[in-house]
Amino acid sequence: MLHNRQKELRELKPIHHGELVKRFQQIEDALSTLKGAYAENTLRAYRGDMTNFWDWCVAHGVPCIPAEAEVLIRYISESKEASSPATIRRRIAAVARVHRMMGYGDPTKDEPVRLALRRMHREKGRRQKQALGMTADIRDALLAATEDTLTGLRDRLLVSIAYDTLRRSSELVELRIENISPVSDGGAVILVRHSKTDQEGEGKVAYISPRTMALLDNWLEETGIRNGYLLRSMRKNNTVGGSLYAGYIGRVFKKLAASAGLPETTIKGLSGHSARVGAAQDMAAAGIDIIAIMQAGGWKSPDIVGRYVENLDVLRGGSYRLAMMQSR
Repeated sequence: MLHNRQKELRELKPIHHGELVKRFQQIEDALSTLKGAYAENTLRAYRGDMTNFWDWCVAHGVPCIPAEAEVLIRYISESKEASSPATIRRRIAAVARVHRMMGYGDPTKDEPVRLALRRMHREKGRRQKQALGMTADIRDALLAATEDTLTGLRDRLLVSIAYDTLRRSSELVELRIENISPVSDGGAVILVRHSKTDQEGEGKVAYISPRTMALLDNWLEETGIRNGYLLRSMRKNNTVGGSLYAGYIGRVFKKLAASAGLPETTIKGLSGHSARVGAAQDMAAAGIDIIAIMQAGGWKSPDIVGRYVENLDVLRGGSYRLAMMQSR
């Protein structure tokens, strides 16, 4: 990453070049100490957030590390038009973490910075944009749109296992064949060794339906894969490559939605998170209790599940029922 910044740094005044290179290398060194303690996606997020802050500081000619409270206040103010409050909060948290790791005081704890975040929330709101739920009807439309090729078989397995297990994209790409244990109903359970809420690898199990197991068995038979990562990338000649990139999952969903002729709003709304959201919504609609939904999705708090299913709750509420009774 440092190498990629050399050209930009040389364009600055020579007096600043050496110090900027030194500071950026220190940030890289600090982040490298986290390797092995956190998931790669977490480290990638930290690096991306710090790169955004670094670029902004370089463009404005202000120090990135250590950063003054005034710099963070200005960064928050200028970022809120292009980025969501959740994204800005995450970037500020990354700045705080790197400052602590490098032995500096945490400027994000200064009251003026806290007030700047509070003003942002009052102006923009704290509500996060939710991924469109891939409910069973959308899931089935995507499955029907897959090609009759090895890539299509991989895509069918991806859609089906994402819906069954309610796993995040980063967890789906880490699923391994040797962690699958068949059960008596024709389905299976699979051990998810790491997750966003289980960084130390205690592990959780997720259920795979008989229909998905049939797709999985077909995938293993056609590819000859016997161990290692379950979901794989596909080369242009329709042969199996290495492990699947988490960021690609949302693209697969969108591609299949377009092939299925689904509305543009649906295509745009789908993301790598959509199967997780949709399965939770379908469970709630089926009357499954929230504890069981939390177990299936690995949630520790009912608040997240509540946000996913709030639209369903509205359609079961008094206002909706009264409107139906009054035929209005």
